[in-house]
Amino acid sequence: MKNLSAPLDAGSTQAPEMPGTYDPDPPVAAPKIGKKRRESVLHVLTLSDVLNYEPAPGSLLVGDGVLEAGGTTLLFGPPGSLKGFAIGHLMACGARGGGTWMGYKVNCQFASLWINCENGRRRLMKQFNAMDLPADAGQFIFNTDIPEVWSVTDGRFVEELKETILANGIKLVVFDTVSSFTPDEMAKDFAAFFAGLNAVFQTLPWKVAVLLVHHARKPKDGDRSARGLLHTISGHQTLQRRSRCILFMGRVTDALDERRIVSVCLKCSDSEVEEGRKIAVTLNQRSEMEEIPDFDWSEWAAGTVNGGGKKGPAVSLEHLRTVFENGEKWMRRSEARDTLMEVAGVGRSTAYDALSNDGDYGEWIRENSITKKISIRQSK
Repeated sequence: MKNLSAPLDAGSTQAPEMPGTYDPDPPVAAPKIGKKRRESVLHVLTLSDVLNYEPAPGSLLVGDGVLEAGGTTLLFGPPGSLKGFAIGHLMACGARGGGTWMGYKVNCQFASLWINCENGRRRLMKQFNAMDLPADAGQFIFNTDIPEVWSVTDGRFVEELKETILANGIKLVVFDTVSSFTPDEMAKDFAAFFAGLNAVFQTLPWKVAVLLVHHARKPKDGDRSARGLLHTISGHQTLQRRSRCILFMGRVTDALDERRIVSVCLKCSDSEVEEGRKIAVTLNQRSEMEEIPDFDWSEWAAGTVNGGGKKGPAVSLEHLRTVFENGEKWMRRSEARDTLMEVAGVGRSTAYDALSNDGDYGEWIRENSITKKISIRQSK
């Protein structure tokens, strides 16, 4: 029998065997500590990834790339162009999960967060109380009081923003306005703002659409022409380059009671369908933007870039002289209207206004009380 009390042989590492014992988990050599794998920040896509990409269900919130998860959209216009009402309407459409917003189809139901740096609770209360909201709207519409911190790099703001998004399933975040979150409107300020946004939203488990609300600078001659509106964005063009979609909003005239708004899609990098689309809407009693049927676009074309105030009538005196052959020809008002529309290239309502006794050329219009035909004076 083996002597259990005998000392171990020199250099032996074996412990003496104990009778009747068994170790089910013998010691295992510690694993070698290797280099920790670096977390990827590039997210490299293969060609197959690119060719076979399909947007995730629910990622196209509004239109074809107008508001898309992971994208940034800019909504801008002059002060008083009812942008806040357009935001409220957008949130209501998201809660309903359908309908149209500013002429674009709402594709799905989504929860939205309005980070509001301008409107107090009284204004929000009146605006949302006027809306016809679904019974479960409280699960989809979230507004902030005016924040105490206006910085996307402040840890307090960032953490609370992320917590709010995660707790409520937010798919759209509205920053109103961009200038509230930048010390100035220089290239470095906008670049830092976008870098901060990227740092926040890249850490979330799902992609979020971002809507930036901004203002337009003082207009210059020629700004209203097509792409010219892009140059009216206040601040450095960095804001223009970084936004995937850009929507302009402006009032049709400068009248204090004007509720008609024109919206133009100036840029939509991910859609040829939406870019260039324009719509005229009016603010209705439900605090929502309602499309104006048969809007006279010549009235808008005659206005200033801010959609406020006309520089002059779209119909000139020379147009009227051509229609009435310098006062020699008499016509029924409806006939004169149709002729003027063709000569001046204007719409029905603009032509009617120009031929009205109370219009811009009322002092030039003369009417035969018997035949009810009208013409133009040869001189005042």
